[in-house]
Amino acid sequence: MTLERILLNNLYCKLVYKINNKQIIKENINYNECYCCRNSNIKHIICKVVNSPHYNYVNGNKVDYINYMKNAGKYAGYGLEHGFDIFDKLIKEFSVSKMGTIKCVLVNNKYIIEDGVHRSSILLNLEQEFCWVDIRI
Repeated sequence: MTLERILLNNLYCKLVYKINNKQIIKENINYNECYCCRNSNIKHIICKVVNSPHYNYVNGNKVDYINYMKNAGKYAGYGLEHGFDIFDKLIKEFSVSKMGTIKCVLVNNKYIIEDGVHRSSILLNLEQEFCWVDIRI
């Protein structure tokens, strides 16, 4: 792993797009095909964090995130490590100094978050420009 200071606007997240051909989120011009799941029953897309339901939630548009988490379920971590109360608490109690590093993988010159989409969304909402990222190449 390599620790780097990255522009938040250069971070991408991976979202569950389809489960057994059932579409989970609406198509969007800002969504790109994911590198990871061409032969899987679970399909993903990647998008910049600012185009994610997570970022929308932090900015008051909670419907997209709620629908996404309910439809994607355990494949998006809902009920395992993520939930609405947990996200609300993170937003309310968030501290830049205590947040730790975001974990990413570098694929095709894109920094794709493996751990930290919620924190990145909050940082963007707070108008932070950079964050520390642990990069797996």
